[in-house]
Amino acid sequence: MIREVVRAEHRAIKLGVVDSSIASVRTQTEDQTAVRVMDGQHIGLASACGRADLDALTGAARESLMFEIPCTADPESNRSMTVEHAGPVRDVASLVSMTEDTLASLRDEFPGFVFSHGVEQQDLAWHIESDAGLDLHYRRVATRMAFVAKEKGSGNIIDTFVGVEGPDIDVDGALAEFRAHLSAYLNPLPARVGRQRVVFPGVGGMAGTGLFQLFRSDLNARTYASGASLFDGKVGDGRAYFSPHFNLHERRDHTAGRVCPFDMEGVVRNPLDLSIVSNGELRAIAASKRDAVRYGLPETGTATGDVGTLPTSGFGRLGASPTTERLADAVDSEGAILVWFVAGGDTTRTGDIAMPVAVALELDSTGTPIGRLPNCTLTGNLFDVFGDGFVGVTAEAVDPYTDEPFLITHMTVRD
Repeated sequence: MIREVVRAEHRAIKLGVVDSSIASVRTQTEDQTAVRVMDGQHIGLASACGRADLDALTGAARESLMFEIPCTADPESNRSMTVEHAGPVRDVASLVSMTEDTLASLRDEFPGFVFSHGVEQQDLAWHIESDAGLDLHYRRVATRMAFVAKEKGSGNIIDTFVGVEGPDIDVDGALAEFRAHLSAYLNPLPARVGRQRVVFPGVGGMAGTGLFQLFRSDLNARTYASGASLFDGKVGDGRAYFSPHFNLHERRDHTAGRVCPFDMEGVVRNPLDLSIVSNGELRAIAASKRDAVRYGLPETGTATGDVGTLPTSGFGRLGASPTTERLADAVDSEGAILVWFVAGGDTTRTGDIAMPVAVALELDSTGTPIGRLPNCTLTGNLFDVFGDGFVGVTAEAVDPYTDEPFLITHMTVRD
């Protein structure tokens, strides 16, 4: 019988902003502990919030073995690792001062907007320890400043938003990003329709989420093994279904970004990053240890889930290999469309994508935002977006605080 203890610790300071002023200050502490027991055939789980009695949780986990949840995979063992991505830990007074200074400048420079939402510092830690010698620890501290911007007199709930997140943000840097966006937003331009060069700020961010939805859902072990995947039979067949310049991976290399190096089953891969698409070829499926045994697939160290649930297959943070240094090198003389705020969207079983864009900015030939385009809908097919339409991915980050790049491709713009 092997016992694993999984812990998550969350400390946060949250400043609520209403009508362009700080309206609330809250501190939050959340701890979760789970015990997983494995007898070689089955797995049992018990979890609790707050302070946990490990002996009681272990007993409850053993009792849950009666449900006979299959688990014949060998648990991870004999590995120790401690990784931290922690910037300066601010106190309440420091966060309040930074937020007040930022809001004061925004009120002065952009009096036509009302700002809301807020600022949050999060201190997150995950721990996995086991009787088999597993001892893994990860901690990340980051501060997020995010404001919903609503034009005075507007009937919309949200007109646009601005935000930055990183281990240590500052007033001047945040304001520089906010000014660039809000100044462009206030300059309305005529629509651009038809096939256009479009830019997504980040692979893992909100604007890019819809592009990768099918990679997440249809390269999942359960979907792929059932034959229901868009990519059925295509993984590992040696054919390039996408551009030879397109390389997609699940990020785990903690030396290259703020990511946790292990998954929820305690797997530390070698190499840390998992190649999903390499030079246009599909290479890997998200398969946890349990699902790999269940469906007869290679395990890929891609177990996800919360502390209080059994791990399941799924990709965490995605990344794409850079093909060019700067955004300016990936736009042409006609500029491009920066997809800033996507309001939903859907994909079909044939790979067709439709994305309603609530905020789109026009970029000039240097990649600088110069104006706001009317609301539109982006359409395209996955195999074209990352195939013939694919332009590239920048080494340049979206802003000074993130390690997310710009992704550039072609899609059809409809008004």
